[in-house]
Amino acid sequence: MTLPVFFEIGKLFPKAQFDILVGERSKEMFSALPNVGEVFLYTSENRGIKGKIPLIKAISKKRYDLVIDLRHSILPIFVRSRQKIFTTFKPKIPGIHATEEHLRNVFNKGAENFMFDYSDKIIIDKKTIIKFGDVFDKILGSVGIVPGATWQPKAYGIEGFVKVAKMLKSNDLNLVLLGSSEERDLCDKISKEVDSLNLCGKTNLVELFYIIKNLSVLVTNDSGPMHIASLLNIPTVALFGPSDERRYRPWGKKYRLLMHKEICRKCLYQRCDKGGECMNLITPDEIVDATIDLLGF
Repeated sequence: MTLPVFFEIGKLFPKAQFDILVGERSKEMFSALPNVGEVFLYTSENRGIKGKIPLIKAISKKRYDLVIDLRHSILPIFVRSRQKIFTTFKPKIPGIHATEEHLRNVFNKGAENFMFDYSDKIIIDKKTIIKFGDVFDKILGSVGIVPGATWQPKAYGIEGFVKVAKMLKSNDLNLVLLGSSEERDLCDKISKEVDSLNLCGKTNLVELFYIIKNLSVLVTNDSGPMHIASLLNIPTVALFGPSDERRYRPWGKKYRLLMHKEICRKCLYQRCDKGGECMNLITPDEIVDATIDLLGF
């Protein structure tokens, strides 16, 4: 949800070079972006004041024209720069999407001033294209399914996903299963029941961009792949339960959001004492209908 800020600044300063501070999972993706210089890595070893000292020393060796903080961090305080934009002390605007909040904090403009199709901004190397060359025909125009989520209450039940996959397959649609290596068991359960291309745990972040870019629709929980689809302007069926859909829904117009239990919105518990009620109220029929609807785009 921070990439639009990066791309919009790039439009203003097309010759600028950007150094980025990111987590481990995002390093490959940012390294593939245009005009990126050094990528500083924030790991679990950098937690706490002592852990941040080596990182501060590395970053403070450089001097910048502009530093932008989008993560409410103290690190930019120690970076030498002519100008700094902090979000730490700016109040959150209730009911606003996180992407728009980032853009407002940096540009002081609302979302209506920006276009959100950045599908041409991610550089896909030849190695990635060659890697998936043999299965590209199974990817292009398929429906992607992401059964995993960062924490369990945000995930739609695997039995429901199996039903959805069977129904989509009965409509002669090709399916691609996506997710991290930790979610491989979920995708395996679907692939054992339904003929599909199972790429779960077999992609890095850049490769995931490449695959999602070539799908017709993505069916997903509130997850990282959902935000990638938004960035690439790929139609998305988003399944929401405890997340705040106003802040974390897909961006743009090409999505269908399925959510039934507003009482669960913004639930911050990583264990659900209601048996996942808010997710279970979503039916496979609703998901399939939304998918078929989006295929008309």
